[in-house]
Amino acid sequence: MKIFESLKFRDFRYLLFSLFFAMFGFHIQMTVRGILVYDITNNPLLTGIVSAGFAPSLLLFAMFGGVIGEKFEKRKIIQITQTFNLLTSLVVALLLFTNLLHWGHLFIISILQGAMFAIQVPARQALIPDLVGKKLVTNAIGLNAMGMGVTTLVGPAIGGYFYQYFGPVVSYLSVSIFAVIGLLLATQIPQFFPKLSNKNTSTITEVLNGFKYLKTNKIVRIIWIHAVVLALCSGPFRMLIPVYAKDVFTSNPGEVGTLLAAAGIGGLISSFIIAGLGPDDKRGLILIIIGILTGVGLLMISAVPIYTIGFIAMIIMGLTETGRWSLGQALMMDNADDEYRARVVSLLMLSWGLMPLSMIPMGWAFGYFGPEITTLFTSIVTILFALSSVVWGKELLKK
Repeated sequence: MKIFESLKFRDFRYLLFSLFFAMFGFHIQMTVRGILVYDITNNPLLTGIVSAGFAPSLLLFAMFGGVIGEKFEKRKIIQITQTFNLLTSLVVALLLFTNLLHWGHLFIISILQGAMFAIQVPARQALIPDLVGKKLVTNAIGLNAMGMGVTTLVGPAIGGYFYQYFGPVVSYLSVSIFAVIGLLLATQIPQFFPKLSNKNTSTITEVLNGFKYLKTNKIVRIIWIHAVVLALCSGPFRMLIPVYAKDVFTSNPGEVGTLLAAAGIGGLISSFIIAGLGPDDKRGLILIIIGILTGVGLLMISAVPIYTIGFIAMIIMGLTETGRWSLGQALMMDNADDEYRARVVSLLMLSWGLMPLSMIPMGWAFGYFGPEITTLFTSIVTILFALSSVVWGKELLKK
């Protein structure tokens, strides 16, 4: 089948399954950590702070991660960062076993994992064109997103049940097992050495060159602006779903989980669609349509306060979020010079780190104006921006 075409490459299979197991453990850990912090502190604010601890370090290290991915051998970077994640899960298990764990330990680990994520992802994604060729980049990234979608959908549920029935120590040990499998698979990926034309420039200089590249490469700049603005509009809403569901739908915790699972379903659907796209399939136009659909999803959930409609809207939100990340990434790497591949992925990752900029005002507006009005206003802004990209980003229509 065309949708699984990239799997014919042995080295890509190892990269994909290494990511799958590593992210499976990561999503289990994220769920367990949130429950554990709340059990320790009984404080929703501290729980939110620890859960969002990755964002500042992700913002700070994103561009450094891109440069590191271009200055050093990529397989080694993947192995080092995965080893770090393995060690942190073992450390938490040990602290739990000895009754020495404090919520501050989990906060520090959350910050450090954000930095590791910022370093690993650009190196990993920049390998894809080397493993499958440029013609199959979109297909390979779609399959990557498919694996991520499965882990996002199943990992949190497994983490919750592990915590409930076996406790936090066993839960963190299970994370370590998944990390070991991912690490072993990563050892089978071939080595890929730097492609920088000038290896003697400083890291800071190369970070600045990455931002300057936005100025010189117009299509990469358009895709980046498109991704950042839409992430700032829709990303915070995903984090505020528990508040929206409780206040608007009067949902119980199980129904909140179902809404979040709906986003995972949408992400899986999107990854199948993206994996089936080729260079001649008007991917730029599809990216613009994805932006419009993001606003439509927000409009549905805010205009019709019915749980079933909310479920459908969350499928749309998950579909557009995965589509925007996967397709934006593929288009940016397709249109970037080889030595800038990792850095353009880093630029895209900045949208995650910038999310707190809109999270704070949106959280305030939820309390002051109410969730429905705030989300309705956000949906209108999102749709207008996405439609305007047909004018200011008309070059996308040719890609």
